[in-house]
Amino acid sequence: MPLPRILLVDDEPVVLVLMQRALTEAGYDVLPASNGMEALELAAAACPHVDAVVTDLQMPQMGGEALAAAVRQADPTLPILFVSGFECSQALTLPGPVLPKPFTPDQLVSAIGRLLTDPVPDRQASA
Repeated sequence: MPLPRILLVDDEPVVLVLMQRALTEAGYDVLPASNGMEALELAAAACPHVDAVVTDLQMPQMGGEALAAAVRQADPTLPILFVSGFECSQALTLPGPVLPKPFTPDQLVSAIGRLLTDPVPDRQASA
C-alpha cells in the first residue's frame, strides 16, 4: 500500500523543511514546493496522485486560496489544509481547515490525519 502523498507548499524555506520533516517522519510521502506555481507543476506530474495539500495561505504570486482553486479543478474533493501566521478572517469561506502558525510537528501531523479521515473537517484545525 503506497504512503499517502502530501503536496506541501510554503514560501518560507525553514518552515517548509520543518513541515516536510514532520510529515516524512510520520510516514507520509511529501512533495515540497516553495510557491503556488511550483506546486501546480508537482501536482500535475504526481503519479499516481496527491492525497492532500498543505499550503500556506499568504504567499507571493499565488496564495493558498488560489492554489486550492486550481488543484480543485482537477480533483474537486482533494483535501486541503491551510496554514497561516496571520489572523484568518476568511476561514469560514476557505475550502478547508486552517492551522494557525506557530504549531508543533505533532499538531501538523494530527491535522493531516484528521483531514485524510474526515470528509468534512472543521474550518479551524485544532492546535
